Amino acid sequence: MFKKLLNKNPLFFAFLFPALVDGIITLVGQSSDYWQGVKVVNEASPAYYFLLISPWFYILGGVIWFAFWYLIFKKVKDSVKFFFMFLFIAGHSWGSSTWIMKMFRDNHIYTLDNRLSIIFAWSLLIVYFSLIALFASYCLEIYTQSQKH
Repeated sequence: MFKKLLNKNPLFFAFLFPALVDGIITLVGQSSDYWQGVKVVNEASPAYYFLLISPWFYILGGVIWFAFWYLIFKKVKDSVKFFFMFLFIAGHSWGSSTWIMKMFRDNHIYTLDNRLSIIFAWSLLIVYFSLIALFASYCLEIYTQSQKH
């Protein structure tokens, strides 16, 4: 079932993992002030304005964003798909990694005065990036196989 779903639009799904992590962690990572109704939003992207309205508006915006790009990936030529796929993998991987590092700092997993904590946090990020690369490679493999038929 999962592979059948991926077969329909594999280059879209190649960036979906880091994009979902980025979106979820952006929402979960908001401060307690945000969740108490204070209009304090920690976000650098245009999603800031969606979060400013409400977390539900942010989620709705994310669903619309993914639906829009799913359709775009179905319609445009391969070179455009590849451009956006690599752009979104890089952008969402970077964006989500900044939130992950913030969570590491907030939970004292990563502290600047502890070399082992720095190496540990770095190692966890490498594992995360490896999972992104693994999933994207799998999606690219599905895409290349579909082009042979």
